[in-house]
Amino acid sequence: MNADILIRNGSVFDSVSDEPYGGYVAISGNRIMETGQGDGAALAGPNTKVIDAKGGTVMAGFHDSHTHLLMAGMYTAYPNLSDCRSEEEAVARMVAAAETGIFGGEDSWVIGFGWYHVFWDNKQLPSHESLDAAFPDRPVMLLNAEAHGVWVNSKAMRIAGIDENTPDPKGGEILRRPDGRPSGILSEGASGLVTKYACDFDAEREKELIGRFMAGAAANGITSICDVMPYFHGNMGHIPVYSQMDRSGSLTVRIHAAPDLLGDLDEVVEWQRAYSSEKLKVAHVKQFLDGVSTTHTALMLEPYADDPQSRGIAMFPLSDIRRAVPEAHRRGLSVKLHSCGDASARFALDCYEEAINNYGKNDCRHAIEHCEYIDGEDIPRFGELGAVPSVQPEHLALTQSYAENPYRETMGEKRAGRCWRYRSLLRSSGHIAIGSDCPVVNNNPFLEIYRGISRVHDDGEPAGGWNPEEKLTLAEVLRGYTLGSAWAALREGELGSIESGKLADIIIIDRDLFASEPREIKKASVSVTIFDGRVVYEK
Repeated sequence: MNADILIRNGSVFDSVSDEPYGGYVAISGNRIMETGQGDGAALAGPNTKVIDAKGGTVMAGFHDSHTHLLMAGMYTAYPNLSDCRSEEEAVARMVAAAETGIFGGEDSWVIGFGWYHVFWDNKQLPSHESLDAAFPDRPVMLLNAEAHGVWVNSKAMRIAGIDENTPDPKGGEILRRPDGRPSGILSEGASGLVTKYACDFDAEREKELIGRFMAGAAANGITSICDVMPYFHGNMGHIPVYSQMDRSGSLTVRIHAAPDLLGDLDEVVEWQRAYSSEKLKVAHVKQFLDGVSTTHTALMLEPYADDPQSRGIAMFPLSDIRRAVPEAHRRGLSVKLHSCGDASARFALDCYEEAINNYGKNDCRHAIEHCEYIDGEDIPRFGELGAVPSVQPEHLALTQSYAENPYRETMGEKRAGRCWRYRSLLRSSGHIAIGSDCPVVNNNPFLEIYRGISRVHDDGEPAGGWNPEEKLTLAEVLRGYTLGSAWAALREGELGSIESGKLADIIIIDRDLFASEPREIKKASVSVTIFDGRVVYEK
């Protein structure tokens, strides 16, 4: 039988072995037909599309284990403020963007991403007044770089019914002036008071935003994602809309949807039954336990070094999470819990242990998302409970330079010296799933790869890497970004490696990663992306 597509002259990394081999990959229909050493010339027929990999890396498509799909689509449509150095610069950029008409009519929301006062020269939080002056009659909602807070104007607060009498929601805070009036900053769960209005898109707009995301994903070699849907106001995105795109043949990324753990679990089970194809599955349920350490909202076993009165805050009542996890497990739904602090990680593991004790082990592959700081006593429990560490190495480099890194200040040097224990977690679990957390960070996989193997900031510091004993090898990072994420989604039999019979999601990278210096890997790019047996991107 002749192949439909034959990739030859590649350095093939199959995600199973630790080293690549010189060889070929043959595709028939939407499956991998054969792979091996040599050029596979015997499989080429008159109608075979032959692709010369020119010595570049041939591997399974990247499987991003942590993407906020709809928000990532929004990120491609609205301004990015991450390089602004002041409140005034951020406002000016939003004004310039509005003048282009990208936000629609005068009643449409003005939306932006990525501002962070930590990066500004004065390090001061902004206020609604500066936005009011520029946008007196249009609602404005700007998400910060962590996506754990928003900056809004008075019009947005009026729409959301926020004033001096509005109580703080559970797991969130409306920042206020001394007289009680809102300042324009909504932290953590309070963000949902506004995002439920600003992010209320109809089906056609939702499809447009997903389409924008998929175009970028194809260029980055991303062929599968886990869509962590919950935000502070509820699910972002609608699975029936995803299904419409699936049935129309317009999906160029496999979606593993993870809706709200605290929603109707019986409805999720019905979604799991109704929306199950090779391109769309309801694989998990997900929820936040805590926030992030930079804002003192990650749940810690010991107080923050620079705020001894604080151990963080829970985003939702932990009693609700503790009840929901065993119920999800009983229904066969894998759970993903956001955890940045060691107290929240221990709580997550306790919940998984309780679920297993109550209902026995099953096929569920529960995960802890982020795993920024784990107490040493809890690392062995990942292996004991079969819990999956789901990590995003680019979070290591929140700031451009190591000197600006806030973790050493908020957590103290000792705890910061034990952050992101990827090698220890992999050793315990046997599996690690890797993703980006897009749009919190760019979903360029080569940044994640570089950070996972080097553990340095963009200034090359600290010398030798931050907690260098926790570095992963290149093969381990690539495996985590492919087979590890597929394993976490219970799809290792179909996805994540270059093996005969698996779905043909394959990428060609413009260089042999295994022959490249770590810093050169940051410059790598994808030459060809094949999704479901067809070329969806070619440089």
